[in-house]
Amino acid sequence: MPRALVVEGPVVIRPGKRERLFAKLCGAVCALLLFSFLSSNTLALPPDDQFPASIIRETQFESVQLQPEEIPAPLPQGPSEPESLVEPSDSQTILAPDQPGNIQRGAGQQFGGLSDPNDTVLDPNQVGNLMTRLDALEGAGESLPIVRLSGFFQLDSGIYSQDTLARTYFGNMQNGVGFRRARLQAIGKVTETNAFSIEMDFGQSGRPSFLDVWGEQSELPYLGTIRIGQFRQPGTMDSWTSVRHLNFLERSAPFMALDPFRRIGIMAYDISDDERTSWAYSVYGTGLTFYNTGSKSNYRTFGDNTTGVQISDQGGVTFASRITHLVHYDEPSDGRYLLHVGTGFIYAQIGGDPNASPTPGDPFESFAQSYRTSTLPEFFVGDISSGGKITAAGTPAVLDTGRFLATHFSLYHLELAFNRGQFNFQSEVMLEPVQQAVGPLLLQSGAYMQCGYFLTGEHAKYLKQAGVFDYNVNPFTPFFGTGRRGRIRGWGAWELAFRWSYLDLTNRDYDPANYLPDPDAVLPPDPQFGVLNQSTVAINWWWNRSMRVQFNWIHSMPSYTARTTALNPPTITGPVPFNIFATRFQAEF
Repeated sequence: MPRALVVEGPVVIRPGKRERLFAKLCGAVCALLLFSFLSSNTLALPPDDQFPASIIRETQFESVQLQPEEIPAPLPQGPSEPESLVEPSDSQTILAPDQPGNIQRGAGQQFGGLSDPNDTVLDPNQVGNLMTRLDALEGAGESLPIVRLSGFFQLDSGIYSQDTLARTYFGNMQNGVGFRRARLQAIGKVTETNAFSIEMDFGQSGRPSFLDVWGEQSELPYLGTIRIGQFRQPGTMDSWTSVRHLNFLERSAPFMALDPFRRIGIMAYDISDDERTSWAYSVYGTGLTFYNTGSKSNYRTFGDNTTGVQISDQGGVTFASRITHLVHYDEPSDGRYLLHVGTGFIYAQIGGDPNASPTPGDPFESFAQSYRTSTLPEFFVGDISSGGKITAAGTPAVLDTGRFLATHFSLYHLELAFNRGQFNFQSEVMLEPVQQAVGPLLLQSGAYMQCGYFLTGEHAKYLKQAGVFDYNVNPFTPFFGTGRRGRIRGWGAWELAFRWSYLDLTNRDYDPANYLPDPDAVLPPDPQFGVLNQSTVAINWWWNRSMRVQFNWIHSMPSYTARTTALNPPTITGPVPFNIFATRFQAEF
């Protein structure tokens, strides 16, 4: 859309045929620009809230809350093609017709009564999204109960670049291609305030497996909404961001190592009346998680619970919380300019038998009260159920504490994020003290910073209820047109992004008396104490709301510490760098 012209000082046009003709042309152009400027309704915005006219779309009128009589009539259209050959304009597209339920409705129609055209593709598990979506369906005339299916898949490929040192330490990491995630989900609404979700994943071996399975009751006094079942627990900003709409292939390395994820529990969450402050808190059990079919049980402190079962005669309990606040949010531009701060706290009493012997071969050793964490290099090809071990086509863990006796741990974190037009920024700092059964407190820490810039003018969406960015981008000009012939119509949406991650698992005060041997251990040795510095350059390309392609160049540089107290220290100390070149194609419905 053209920008308004500002002319300083008088304009003098000399007489003459050419000059008079030029003056008429300038007058016509100025009139057209002015009419276009008025049609976009930028004059309706206060001066302090104006933003570049080039990013204004017709679908943004709702956020400005204009009355119908305030919107000028559109420009007269010239002769058009026969009706059967005319395709809708992308600038007027509210919903891509290839989405379920919209094929027969045509472009420019709202799907299921959704009031916000930018939220037609939602992750229903994202806090605050489900009831919004189901309320819209009910408002469109559907009777209760309501049940809908949704899903997505992510197809990944990766190439590993290793030098001799990295190959010696990790083994030969195999290139590969495979489905990272392939999920189907049923969401429903039973009453005005009751909703549920059941989601399964088919992307890894041994699956389908449990992911989010829960029911919730909304509009409760003092509590807001109560959710019961298995779900992503309140923790960091990174953990609560939908995996459908990350701007990198995976969440950060500190999240993988320090932040508990899906567990069975109960959670309450709500948002203030001005929608500036959100909070959530939960309680869940920290018993043993059986995640394989063998005779051996393995307690997984972090990562997904993929079985929906947590077992322990002496189960622990975890309290998790998070609170966020919007210091600034520009409503007319739908959060194109915002400043977000937040913090969270987690305390976990580890489940298990505190009297179990760490002696190899003890039948109760698997049930010991223990702790273990590790991290992958923010991408992997192969089966994550291998526990980070090298497989025929797998990515090993770059840091691993090994399993050791421990009684409890905590997680403290701070977060900062902002939007500045096309530029977005997000950062978190995490500190996790772990109490060993024998010996002093271990201090583990991590941090990351990431930023992105939309070359095509879009901005990162923000979900107020969850307090997270949601890269559910609606391109200004979809790459593939939304007409019946699906012609290439524009550039789509392009973003350049960068992330730096840091993780410290040196555990300098580790006491080897707590060590629990792993009979299934393979190289590299276990544990692997050290520090990880990792940088990622990303290119994200959205074809439309439902499809996108991502590219990540990951430079991973774990550095291992020389240890004299560890029972099984690494044979190589210092940095062991390597590179990963990875791509992803994602489609959702």
